[in-house]
Amino acid sequence: MLFSVCGGFHPLPESSQAPSGSCILEILSPEEALARCGTFPGSQALKRILQETAQYCRVEMMPDCALGTLVIPDRLNALKSTFSAVFCITGKRLLLIVPEKDQTSLADRLSGQELEDCQDIFQFFFRFLSLQIQGDMILLQNYEKRLATMEEAITESFPREWEKNINLCRRQLLKLQAFYQQMMDMCEILADNDNQLFPEEYSQHYSRLSNRIDRLYDHTQMLREYALQIREIYQSQMDLKQNDTMRMLTVVTTVFLPLSLLTGWYGMNFDNMPELREPAAYFILIGICAAIVLLEIWYFKKKGWL
Repeated sequence: MLFSVCGGFHPLPESSQAPSGSCILEILSPEEALARCGTFPGSQALKRILQETAQYCRVEMMPDCALGTLVIPDRLNALKSTFSAVFCITGKRLLLIVPEKDQTSLADRLSGQELEDCQDIFQFFFRFLSLQIQGDMILLQNYEKRLATMEEAITESFPREWEKNINLCRRQLLKLQAFYQQMMDMCEILADNDNQLFPEEYSQHYSRLSNRIDRLYDHTQMLREYALQIREIYQSQMDLKQNDTMRMLTVVTTVFLPLSLLTGWYGMNFDNMPELREPAAYFILIGICAAIVLLEIWYFKKKGWL
């Protein structure tokens, strides 16, 4: 698929040729790209990248082009869904190689109004990268609200699913943090512009974009530490609850320990135990047991154990 970029972002018919002097965005599947690999700049490096499994964002500056991969986590399901693409950018052409399963997602990513009025391929690519982090500050603020809600709930109750939610948030934030780290590395390489592929002003643009991503990275790191603190609070609350339970069991055991001693003592049934023949011995023993229990309860409350 061919798209004209200069003078507006719109598709060209499959059979048409690119107008002279225009900038073109071309979208291919990996199979189509491998079949035509020899016609693209940096063909050997591009073929190597296509044969590898895209696992992270990166860029390689070649003498006449910039090659790289994009692996962007889905904001709604960062752990299970990602958008991946291979890109090759030259002075007049941007090639995006996207698996068929991700082409619908690519169409959504290319539908932004910001891409409609791009004047050259460099501006288009820069805005495309910028769109990949658009709204992420609000996303991280939503994570912060979720974590704050969990923290408040932990102090009131201890549902087991909270620990699972906290761990899920930490894993999703780790995925986003890795993405921001990779994007920062990409933008720094693009800002260096070692092969002078981009116009001079884009070095500053990519430096500013790198700074924006750096702030998102720092915010994500703060949220991961916050989630860890909440998990530690949860664990400490669970330990306190367990300690209270053990203390109560210890108190109950201690209360019944002298009673068990009395029942064991008088359960021996020796012939010469005078209490066995007293008519009031049963009621006296009940009174002694009740007095022992009340005395122990008073003592435990005085010590703050109850």
